Amino acid sequence: MPYIYTYLWAITPIVELRGAIPIGYLHYQLGIIPTTLIGILGGITIVLFCLSILPTIFKLLEYVPVLDKVKNAVLEKTRTKHSEKMRLWGEFFLVVLVAIPLPGSGAFTGSLVAYLFGIPFKTAFMLISFGTIISGIIVATLTLSGEGLWSFISGLL
Repeated sequence: MPYIYTYLWAITPIVELRGAIPIGYLHYQLGIIPTTLIGILGGITIVLFCLSILPTIFKLLEYVPVLDKVKNAVLEKTRTKHSEKMRLWGEFFLVVLVAIPLPGSGAFTGSLVAYLFGIPFKTAFMLISFGTIISGIIVATLTLSGEGLWSFISGLL
């Protein structure tokens, strides 16, 4: 069950693999390699889901004026925030956006940016998946480093 819980954390918005890897390793006591692989698998799964369903969701939102207004505000904010970076980096920006393990920069955001800027499904999937793999490695490294630092500090106390 801990493997399934870790996977579920990895496909959860906001938490994504950035939270799933530390939870799987530190809370569920899974090995760092299986935890990282599960986190990456969850991240890639959610990319497939998001890229597949975003066009349909955004089309359906047009039928509910209040939700369509919210959707347009979110899209405009995302467009404003990422337009310059997309202009400078091109599609490779998706890798960078997803790879950096900061809040609001994971697979969900990458999928939204890809949809918004009209990046083809296959290209977006490959770039975001690559960013997810990089992010998983970074988060696993930070998790191990943080655990080591905590052990060191605890030993001093």
